[in-house]
Amino acid sequence: MSNYLDVIGLNLPATTEAGRARRQVLASEDWSPTATTMVSYISSNRILIIATEAAAKSIEKRLPEKMQTYLAISADESSPATISNGWNVAQPRINGFLGRFEVFVDSDDTDQSTNDNYNLGLLFNIANGLFDQIIDCNESALIAAAVKPPGYYHVGDNEQRIDAAVEQLSELIGEFDKPKFFDYDPDICAHGNSGISGCRKCIEACPTEAIISVGDKVQVNPHLCQGGGSCTSVCPSGAISYTFPKVEEQTDFLRGILRDLRNINGNRELTLLFYDSENGGDAVAEAAVDLPEHIIPFMVEEIGSIGLDLMACALAYGANQIYLYAPVNVPEQVIRVIGQNVHLLTTVLQDLQLEDYQLYIVDDLQQLQQADNSTAVIDKVATFAPIGNKRKVIHTALSHLNAISPNPATTISLPDYALFGQINVDSNACTLCMACVSVCPGKALQDGGELPALKFIEANCLQCGICASACPEQAISLEARLNFAHESIHTATTLKEEQPFRCIRCGKAFATKSIIEKMTAKLKGHWMFENEDALKRLQMCEDCRVIDAFSNDV
Repeated sequence: MSNYLDVIGLNLPATTEAGRARRQVLASEDWSPTATTMVSYISSNRILIIATEAAAKSIEKRLPEKMQTYLAISADESSPATISNGWNVAQPRINGFLGRFEVFVDSDDTDQSTNDNYNLGLLFNIANGLFDQIIDCNESALIAAAVKPPGYYHVGDNEQRIDAAVEQLSELIGEFDKPKFFDYDPDICAHGNSGISGCRKCIEACPTEAIISVGDKVQVNPHLCQGGGSCTSVCPSGAISYTFPKVEEQTDFLRGILRDLRNINGNRELTLLFYDSENGGDAVAEAAVDLPEHIIPFMVEEIGSIGLDLMACALAYGANQIYLYAPVNVPEQVIRVIGQNVHLLTTVLQDLQLEDYQLYIVDDLQQLQQADNSTAVIDKVATFAPIGNKRKVIHTALSHLNAISPNPATTISLPDYALFGQINVDSNACTLCMACVSVCPGKALQDGGELPALKFIEANCLQCGICASACPEQAISLEARLNFAHESIHTATTLKEEQPFRCIRCGKAFATKSIIEKMTAKLKGHWMFENEDALKRLQMCEDCRVIDAFSNDV
């Protein structure tokens, strides 16, 4: 267990009252996140170089003798892209990660009658057909992911990048472990249901392309995942959660830091700087001595892992200004997710007229010099522990902000990507077929039991849209909003109800009036229902239809 100041390793000045309080608190708080499981890599010395012939041979000469090098010669306009055995490598397809890269190429033989997807490793007589590491000298990377998998180096013709790759190759031979950064609970995933597509936020947010769709669920490759965290930040249900460190541990630790600082500073407003160890750590360490002393640095594993839960709780715990440091090397997908979360929270703050609360995304630490050093006092801060699921924690934090607002709201309209909201049902179009109920992943939609009715629990709605896609009458639309009426959002409200339609023969309730009317209207002109007796059978239950059909036949 280490004190937090040692963990972040920053040389923070303490020449002012705020600076001394900051140093005292950060040095007194112990940070020891719960361990997670590990992901293992085994990498040998099989190195694939994809380049022109001259470049490939030049790089090969720079590599240590222990490396087993394989050259895939790129195409140029005057010469077909071939290797010695005649296989085209103009556009190799690569998948995998350190120690397990598969490369597929096309045949350059026009007489080939078989498919043109050949394993390049097997063509080189590598027993398992796998390469351990790849140097890619193509102008455009053959792996499109914004964050490349470990062991793959897109160097182009840049000598500095080539030198860096050559140097790193030797360091990645052997066995390696890294933390498994995520956990996935398919039972609460809103990706799809019964073949109907729903939420794709995690897939779109992942800069490593580690997440793929597999039927109604997603699959996360732990070897490709590098802990960016943007997937967990956008997940509406918490099906994907960050595990190293756990968000609830980070949030509770931050709660303690802000509480202790307020106790020392007399409940003054606080300014918080979120940054990550990989993309911003070195820059923050270099700038720490000049960092305004009222700013509290808080290091996370990855800036993309900072979601609504951590930010909303930070505001509720008394940090009225939040800066998120996202330098230019942060992937575009991650920046987009951070921007959405900041925009959503800003929308809430503006609606609540909490003008002293601000969130900023900065890509230059010089921008922090403009941070206000407010001496205003906040009398009411939240003290709740971040216990419960993600949605509950966010709602609790935002409800606190609503409670201290000069203009408390009942509901606030949110951007359409928000994870809270309700559905609207066109009662004239809805037939109470219950298709939406059967596919709702959050159990927000429920039937009426013995009576034909559609009920809705707003707190459970994930705004995934599966219900709208499943509705055959297109009677459902989504409305993203934040509803502060705690009791009502946890209570089932009736969206539509009807009296049951009873079988005209036995009196058994078996459908709704609207379904029978719609079915009768659609089938009335069909040749199978020209007979009046056949049309009447639509108004009978399943058992009576059979009895009536055989009776009439006799």
